[in-house]
Amino acid sequence: MTNRIATKTRHLLPLAAITASALVGLTACASDTKPTAVGAGTTVTTAPAVGAPSGNPNSPGAQASSQTPSSPATAATTAATAPTTAPSAPKSTTQPPAAKPTTKTTKPSAPPAAGRPADCTTAHLKATVTNLTRPINHVLLTVTNTGSAPCSVYYYPDLRFDADQQAVTPPLEDSKPQAVVTIAPGESAYAAVGTSAADGSGGSGKLEKQVEMFLEARDQSGSLPGSLKLPLPANTYVDDKAFVTYWQSDLQSAVAW
Repeated sequence: MTNRIATKTRHLLPLAAITASALVGLTACASDTKPTAVGAGTTVTTAPAVGAPSGNPNSPGAQASSQTPSSPATAATTAATAPTTAPSAPKSTTQPPAAKPTTKTTKPSAPPAAGRPADCTTAHLKATVTNLTRPINHVLLTVTNTGSAPCSVYYYPDLRFDADQQAVTPPLEDSKPQAVVTIAPGESAYAAVGTSAADGSGGSGKLEKQVEMFLEARDQSGSLPGSLKLPLPANTYVDDKAFVTYWQSDLQSAVAW
């Protein structure tokens, strides 16, 4: 009995020794990884950082560390300090269109106002002088537009009965119309001529065979170039009381004076 116990004990001793050795090894490993206290509440592990450079500057690790790209913070700082000037636009190879030449327009020397008919001229008028029974001692001057466009006659006709007449026959101011007389193509304008005083009060009278007619300028600066010499009815007596009405657009207005 005693021998069996001793034998069993001999078998258990090696197992106990192995178990004790294992426990000692585990205890040593635990003591190696235990954090070291650095100041209050701060723990630093003794395990080396992965990829940390070695103390030797010539080692591969140190060289790799020196070539490590800048950190994001450094890149952000560089971007913040970089100039903000936008890149210049690429030069265009297309030539700009040539500037249009400036055209200078010149107005005609004496154009009619916009919408206003041209001035009548003796070249585009046909004129006649006819006798009137009423009123007495009157003749009627009629001008007809032979042109293709309307034209205007201004104020009154300038009349000269003979070459010795110093001034044109005076107009009758009371006969002045409200508007300028414009003659359409084929239409006519009228003026009555009082040749002598009805009561015989005129002087220096004589029989005349013709009258020369001029057209008054629009600005009343005088007569326009050109004239028409018109035959008078037979026995037309003219004295120094003669007058002429303003141009009228209808016959009745002309003979009313």
